[in-house]
Amino acid sequence: MLEARLSCSDNVRESRQTRASQFVSLGRPGQARWLIPRNAAIVVDALSGWEPHRITARIGWSVLKSALRRPAISRLLPCPKEPFDWLATLNWGALGWEQPSPPCPLIYLGTPGPRRKAVVHLIDARTHRCELIVKVPLTEGAQLAIRHEAHVLLELHKEGFTDAPRLVELNFDEGIASQTFIPGRRSGLRSTREMEGALRRLSLPGESITLQEVAGRLSQHLPAERLCGDGALVAAALERLDDPTQLPAARIHGDFAPWNIMLNNGSAALLDWEEYQPRGLPLNDAYHFFHMTRYLFGKAPRSIWQELHLQCCPSISTTMRWKLELAYLLQTLAMKLAVHDGRQTAFLLTALRRAMASRP
Repeated sequence: MLEARLSCSDNVRESRQTRASQFVSLGRPGQARWLIPRNAAIVVDALSGWEPHRITARIGWSVLKSALRRPAISRLLPCPKEPFDWLATLNWGALGWEQPSPPCPLIYLGTPGPRRKAVVHLIDARTHRCELIVKVPLTEGAQLAIRHEAHVLLELHKEGFTDAPRLVELNFDEGIASQTFIPGRRSGLRSTREMEGALRRLSLPGESITLQEVAGRLSQHLPAERLCGDGALVAAALERLDDPTQLPAARIHGDFAPWNIMLNNGSAALLDWEEYQPRGLPLNDAYHFFHMTRYLFGKAPRSIWQELHLQCCPSISTTMRWKLELAYLLQTLAMKLAVHDGRQTAFLLTALRRAMASRP
């Protein structure tokens, strides 16, 4: 699917003579995560927003950026072994690049899987600033996700929602999209005032939703035969969601996590809207933030509703916060069962078991 990309020829088209030797490969052996130009000093500033969260990784990242500023050292770093001929076929002008000289691409390669994509940061060689983000699908699943996000960004812009990038161009057939670059630094692993502000702005004033409504849809996606010995646990949790109480509805970002929350000047913008839902339960994204960080950083699963002290939903009672955590865990469990993610399924089932045991 990557053989035929955008076709046009103008003065900003990337030369077809692009070679792996022009890039530095960063990542595990045989699995590059970053492709960085050899003239790395141009793009180092654009890497500042990608500070890792683990202390040891952060130290290594700082050392690496220092090395990239020194041409003599950067020449010693390995070239990428993975083919990326698709880069030479992209037409930056058709994707919204408006500068007179070609961009310097800085490429992040997503986690290998059915929705893997390349995120290309287009850097202006004169100013060293990122001017545009281009998302290129490396799988068919990524094509669908990028198209979905593009339409979401269009709708959010029409609604006047400003805490998201703006769609610049979409090549629907290829599933390639460009969007504005959001400056700032990634969020930390704890709740902040900026994070709460972002959650508050996701609310849908005047709209309501019930747990009962969500439970009705969920019961169809959690078949007992897929749950082995945990069917009774899931059935008991679903029963707790049989509640007709009207709750304030919210937009659901879907991947509300530190790496998708960009902080700048006391506010937060949200990146990567591929999992977006236009209407859902309150606190869904808040629970995702804490459970996902625990999962990805290797921490034990546990119930967190008692620790959730956010000011964005003050009218929600203690019991309702507990039920909303059950709802989040069940919804995410259904999604992970659908893609046969056994590891995260096990994590969610343990968290659900502990949440049920912590009933207020």
